[in-house]
Amino acid sequence: MNSLFGGINNIISLAITPAFLLLGVMMQMRVLTNRLARIIDRCRVLEHKRSAGQGLSAALKHELVVLYRRMDAIHRASGLSAACMILICIAVVVLFGDDAFNLRLDSLIALLFVFAMLLLIASFSLFLHEIFIASHSLPGTALHRARRVSHPHNGGNHR
Repeated sequence: MNSLFGGINNIISLAITPAFLLLGVMMQMRVLTNRLARIIDRCRVLEHKRSAGQGLSAALKHELVVLYRRMDAIHRASGLSAACMILICIAVVVLFGDDAFNLRLDSLIALLFVFAMLLLIASFSLFLHEIFIASHSLPGTALHRARRVSHPHNGGNHR
């Protein structure tokens, strides 16, 4: 077997890089699922308050809306990360298949990695978006204050 990538030792060496990449994406998935678990726990507390007849103030309703937005961003980021991991695994299989059958699939392998990186970029972007939602929804943040000041029911007062 004389492929574009060299002997089997070289192929295995080439496959180690995607393995480390998979490990990194798996760590990102762990962070995402931990954040999702915390959001779900908080939603359950708020939903329990509502079902216990305590009602929800406007602030708690707003918090639920923010939590659902965060949950949506994390779900989408997790899906993109999972798709990224699948493409990386497919690239490794194609890499070994290329070597075993002399298929000359170097362009396909490169394309798979490029798409995997695009999915990873999109996933990290959604993760960053979720962090912004979380941090800017806190009452003490400048963005939250700016929204409250420019809100129409404040009589148009701007500080």
